[in-house]
Amino acid sequence: MSESVAVSPYVPGPVERFGRRIKLEYVGMVSVYLIVALLVFGGGAAWWHGVLGAIGSFFLFLGLKKKTRDHLSGSLVLLAATIVARPAVVGSGWALPFLLAAAAVCALEGYVEKRQEQVYALPLVFLAWGFLDWLWIPALALAALYLAHPWAERPGLRRRLGWIVAGSLAAALVGPLAGSGPPLAPLTSVWSERQPLDTMGLVALAALGLPALLCVALHWRRLIAPHRWAPLLFAPLAAWDVRLAALAAMVAAVALTATVFRLSIDSDRLRPWFKHAEWHYFWYVFALALWALAVRVVPGG
Repeated sequence: MSESVAVSPYVPGPVERFGRRIKLEYVGMVSVYLIVALLVFGGGAAWWHGVLGAIGSFFLFLGLKKKTRDHLSGSLVLLAATIVARPAVVGSGWALPFLLAAAAVCALEGYVEKRQEQVYALPLVFLAWGFLDWLWIPALALAALYLAHPWAERPGLRRRLGWIVAGSLAAALVGPLAGSGPPLAPLTSVWSERQPLDTMGLVALAALGLPALLCVALHWRRLIAPHRWAPLLFAPLAAWDVRLAALAAMVAAVALTATVFRLSIDSDRLRPWFKHAEWHYFWYVFALALWALAVRVVPGG
């Protein structure tokens, strides 16, 4: 007869107790967005790239956090995704489409996590994107993948999303049809304007994408359809162009939080370690954000 192993109840440490009193979790997450704005997307030709990139990272984090319910793993995966997206946002001026892509991921993951009202934002996202470039097409393909899950326990949910995806397609075509967006033809311009990743970009992409593909393979049975197929769809596209790599990084971040990092809430043994590390992590990112402010903002820094 096997003996059951008792799991000790979680006891907050002194760092967590003090952090909760001063609302350190809010300070820590603001620090993460400052790091994204100043260090990841900062230093480019336009200061507003960092602002839009930070807002996009906020939307992306909202899409990731519901899976792990902790700030540590969610924000670390977020930082990895923004590092992959830096060449697109800073080098190619793709800040606004990055924000829109992150908003689309947030809305779609809200649809998965029983926040269906968020998905109604998709037509507005694609309406704006239609005036910018043709990269809304793979993003809309990502949205269509969420139709692959039957949602038998929630009747009517897939039909509703189908209408929203159709409306998003119509909205995205408003700009080109009005002559204010990228022309309807030729679509070959998307490929002629290819912006390949450099060596460091490929390394960053591989560091995020390969573990995500491995997690999809290991957790295939427990994943819903879009979390299975989206990484496989975007993996071959990612190395082609820095903007497609940014989209692939978001998909990889979702795959990681839906699999290996979800263990932080599912495991009685791992959860205390994540919680203790999280409250120390807030202090580290706060210190890093102060250093980033000194370097990027303070004159002579």
